Amino acid sequence: MNARFLLCFLLLAGSFSPALAQEAEKIRAKGRVLDEQTNEPMAFVNIGLVGTTMGVASNTEGYFELAVPPRYANHATRFSAIGYASREMQFHELQGNEEVVVYLKPVAYALADVKVVGTVDATRRLLEKVVNNIPKNYISRPYNYEGYFERVVSVNGKETEKKEAIVLLHDKRGYERVDVARAFTDLNYTFTQVRRGKPFASAADGMIYFDDVVTADVVRHARNALDTKNSREYRFRDKGKTFYDGDTVQVIAYECLRPSLSTTGDYAPLTCSGEIYIKLKDLAVIKYVATITSSHFNVMGRNLAPVNEPRQEKCTTTMITNYKKVSSYYFMSGASIDYSYETGGNQVKGKVQYHTTGVRLDDPLPVAGRLYYEQMDADYSFWDRHTLSLDEVK
Repeated sequence: MNARFLLCFLLLAGSFSPALAQEAEKIRAKGRVLDEQTNEPMAFVNIGLVGTTMGVASNTEGYFELAVPPRYANHATRFSAIGYASREMQFHELQGNEEVVVYLKPVAYALADVKVVGTVDATRRLLEKVVNNIPKNYISRPYNYEGYFERVVSVNGKETEKKEAIVLLHDKRGYERVDVARAFTDLNYTFTQVRRGKPFASAADGMIYFDDVVTADVVRHARNALDTKNSREYRFRDKGKTFYDGDTVQVIAYECLRPSLSTTGDYAPLTCSGEIYIKLKDLAVIKYVATITSSHFNVMGRNLAPVNEPRQEKCTTTMITNYKKVSSYYFMSGASIDYSYETGGNQVKGKVQYHTTGVRLDDPLPVAGRLYYEQMDADYSFWDRHTLSLDEVK
């Protein structure tokens, strides 16, 4: 699948099924979102039709594609990202070009004219309020996520592995921060569609590697800087305020003082630091960034111990998790995990991205267990027509 793969979300009360029969009737716009100052691509930009639940998110290279019924041709389309001035365009303005480029302007941190959190204790109290508000802000009952998953690995700059999948995830409890064991047993997933960059040739081709995405949902899982029970294991620093879609966002930097599996979710961490973005209007985390260096890397997942793997050096992982509000709930809209390490004189780099494309709250579909290995044949007819553009549900 190319970099322009459509990434779209919709809060559903019923079915996930895309209205394929209506695809031909839809009008389309595609393009790329760039930072106005640096010209760099912008990942996870929210692109939505104002006043509806329809929209997409740009992928990790900034590309997006939006397909809507013709009645929305004159509808306002809003581009929103943390730390940037939102931009609105009529949908028809995005049409007619092979690829429109949309620039977003950065908004500087407002450090001079706002009251910052101040002390470390005040920062911890803010985080405690954030955690206490999780049942109110996030989905607090059983739900399904449906999402697009991609994993790409390169060695010395040459792509060696690629897998795409459609994932169905079921959480039988909802967003409730409990012990790790409970979170693990309450949340299961399976793949419904798979496509590989090369033919299925070995057992390794069937590995899933999706658990890292599950644990990237830092609001749902406790091994991160939101763990108030282990808050003394972190040093916090107030970075001031920025803005997101007209709302004020508090930015808190953190550093783990004694990195471990219980505080970072990584088996062999050496350092761990990052940022937490909190929307002050409702005390919800809308973005979480973690950069972890470690002494080992395990292709089976960050929270597992490596077995019989060659010596690795300069192991670094950067994880970015984004949350979005649709209707009355926040949900994990996407996560990206970039890792790199050196082994046997080779530079290995990997990129994992996941985007939620559907949320089901009414009568969620149960999923038994977790899928760690698959041997599915690719349904190319599915991938050929797959845009995940869904009609709005009233």
